[in-house]
Amino acid sequence: MTATNSIYQSILHRLSEIPVDYLPQIDNYLQKLTIEDRRNNQLKIMQLAGSWNDMSETEFQEYLTEAKNTNVFNRENWSI
Repeated sequence: MTATNSIYQSILHRLSEIPVDYLPQIDNYLQKLTIEDRRNNQLKIMQLAGSWNDMSETEFQEYLTEAKNTNVFNRENWSI
């Protein structure tokens, strides 16, 4: 079992021991975590906005061509 699986199993086990009355509060907390995570990702992406403004059109097209050739935008090549 990997460390991630072990942590996941530990969390599931702990969740299974929480009294039913507390589950709505836990659900709200988990939902807030995912919303905050999405917002943080959006902020990181927006920090890149305009990054290519100082490139000429030719340089930008060369960049796009190279990025496509190296499969930079192919999620199957990403490791997490």
